[in-house]
Amino acid sequence: MIAIQDEQLDLSLPFDDREIGPAQEQFLANLQANILKGHGRDHVALLFLEIVDIDKARDFVRNFQVSDALTQLRQTQAFKQTGQSGDDVQLLFLSQAGLNKFGRGSDFEDVGADLFSAGMKNDIEVLDNGSTQSWQPEFKRSTTDLLLLFAATELDDLARATGNLSADQEFNKAFEIILVQEGLAYHNKNNHGVEHFGYVDGRSQPLMLKSAIEAEANSGGIDQYDPSAPLNQFLVQDPLSDQGFGSYFVFRKLEQDVAGFKRAEEELSSFLGARPDQEVESEQAGAMVVGRFENGFPVTSLIEENGDKQIGDGVEVANNFNFDQDQQGSKCPFHAHIRKTNPRSSGFDKSVQMARRGITYGMRLQHPETKEFIDKPNDGVGLLFMSYQASIEDQFHFMQTSWANNEAFPDDQTGLDPVIGELGVDGHPIEQSWPLLGNQPDQQGRKKKLFAGFVSLKGGEYFFAPSIAGIRSLGVI
Repeated sequence: MIAIQDEQLDLSLPFDDREIGPAQEQFLANLQANILKGHGRDHVALLFLEIVDIDKARDFVRNFQVSDALTQLRQTQAFKQTGQSGDDVQLLFLSQAGLNKFGRGSDFEDVGADLFSAGMKNDIEVLDNGSTQSWQPEFKRSTTDLLLLFAATELDDLARATGNLSADQEFNKAFEIILVQEGLAYHNKNNHGVEHFGYVDGRSQPLMLKSAIEAEANSGGIDQYDPSAPLNQFLVQDPLSDQGFGSYFVFRKLEQDVAGFKRAEEELSSFLGARPDQEVESEQAGAMVVGRFENGFPVTSLIEENGDKQIGDGVEVANNFNFDQDQQGSKCPFHAHIRKTNPRSSGFDKSVQMARRGITYGMRLQHPETKEFIDKPNDGVGLLFMSYQASIEDQFHFMQTSWANNEAFPDDQTGLDPVIGELGVDGHPIEQSWPLLGNQPDQQGRKKKLFAGFVSLKGGEYFFAPSIAGIRSLGVI
């Protein structure tokens, strides 16, 4: 419990945003937007900055207009009523190196944030082959001190905001721009966000707002899987200010080899005996890789009648399911991406889950009616993975290393997560075990085949998202 204006806010519970009083307003107005709920904009620009003049950097953070959670929630409510888009979003994050330059690095020494303090470059367990060899030159060469995120509904608005900033003489005296990274969201025909392999993305999110939990319960239900999550899974007391809360922020640029992935899907489908004349079955191998069909329908919910297979249309992407009826992994293999990263069982701790706020990057061609991707690039496209959590050690790092990368999770013969699993320094991955497809009598059981290596890490860093009071405190010597 924490006190705000003589009232109590229980961080062990989700936040009740259905009726916001003065105390809740105070809490929200000091919290950066995008943590409690995603900003929902389709255009993003990330500015990775190195501080070159600390006095001018102090002036900048003192005056930078950071978007707050209170404004975001109010504008979200207005959008539901009127359809009017909210303001552009502006957020600010600092690495340990940046905090050191502001003279505040020691504030994070005793808060259990060792991985944050060391930086992602030194967290070799989450790197491809344990090194930064796969990183692009900008991330290899420099350490980011400060990260700015701009998000807008319209591309012109994003270009205007970032263009005005990059043309500002005082800004350019304060910082060197290491990289400007753009993000662009893609949607399928049902207007659900999709990643470059073509699958609905971001559906299974932990929900920390009572209104979102209520909406989920009323639409798909939460009796099989309850996505509600407490605030303390994502928020910590801000070491920069005792007046507010912040969150640890993970950024990773993940490049996707779409052509290689799609070719491997087809090879796996043929290898497992899928019948080409059965449309659902021909897509089932890819669904077992991810854990969902491309439209988001869970592979565990696949219906089979008289040899025919049926899936839902994906208009409402199901989230109210678990793996209790598939304990042998005969429908959704244990190594499937969504099963590796969210086992959906009472035997696993849901507090590992992060608030994921990623967005795709790179240009693709989509069919104007079906919204299917037309091209299949080998590189230049991917996901800007971004997540909020109370602990990098217990959430992002644990999920990546103990679950996704761990070939023995949940048992000795599981293998890597075929989407985001990373090999270690001496990695020789085992072949994953796949259920056979088709209904021929001689096609019962499983076959082993390796599926991995289509996502590469191009750069990343660990940041802290301070409270707004914490940001302002950096402007004071």
